[in-house]
Amino acid sequence: MNQPLVSIITPSYQQDKFIQETIESVLSQDYPNLEHIVIDGGSTDSTVEILQSYNYLGERFRWVSEKDRGQSHAINKGLDMAKGEIIGWLNSDDTYMPHAVKRAVSALQQNPKWGMVYGRANYTDEQSEVLGPYPVEPFNRKRLYEGCIICQPAAFIRKEVFDTVGEIDEQFHFCMDYELWMRISKHYPIGFIKNVLATSRMHKDSKTMTKYFDVGLPEIIRASTKNYGSTSDQWLNQYFYYIVSQNPEKLWKQLTRSEEDKNIL
Repeated sequence: MNQPLVSIITPSYQQDKFIQETIESVLSQDYPNLEHIVIDGGSTDSTVEILQSYNYLGERFRWVSEKDRGQSHAINKGLDMAKGEIIGWLNSDDTYMPHAVKRAVSALQQNPKWGMVYGRANYTDEQSEVLGPYPVEPFNRKRLYEGCIICQPAAFIRKEVFDTVGEIDEQFHFCMDYELWMRISKHYPIGFIKNVLATSRMHKDSKTMTKYFDVGLPEIIRASTKNYGSTSDQWLNQYFYYIVSQNPEKLWKQLTRSEEDKNIL
């Protein structure tokens, strides 16, 4: 089989603690036809110095560091620069497992109707120790409606898919990946392989840890409504419990107002 060019896009901002490990996990892949594009948002830590140290790789490793409109915009900038037939999206604190790219490409070549493929993944901590498996499942569109069953760094997408569904929706800053899976699933079969392809890092500054409830859940509800016309009970229940935990007295007053009071507001 031929070996199509694969473009790995890494959005980055202030991630000098992790980005070198991310880059090395790409460079260590045993797939030869690969380019890595890092879109940095103008970091003021040592990220730029780390990126400069890889300039010797030439076209195989390209990067920019400049102010942008956030992670979604950075990924779209990378997509515009990408020359590959297959796109990987690897955040600057995540890593690929050995053979990840080769296995993804092989799966897409064996299943030409698939618009994307994903595999299993593990959570890791700040020291790269495995915390446990990411809750990934074989693809099912109903299950995607109920929860995000795809781990973003373990996903690989045909470049042509973006011509059909569009790029990353920059209105989303937390669940832009989940919203993209929803859009892709309307137009293409999504494949799954059992191999562990990537790690997703959990640390105190990650979006999952800092913005899940106040930013993430409202975005998830908006993304689901946009693509499915409604939101699953699982997501709504999480959001409801969060609101209750934040201000139970205010919520109780809202729920127990008389119908007359409600009509006044």
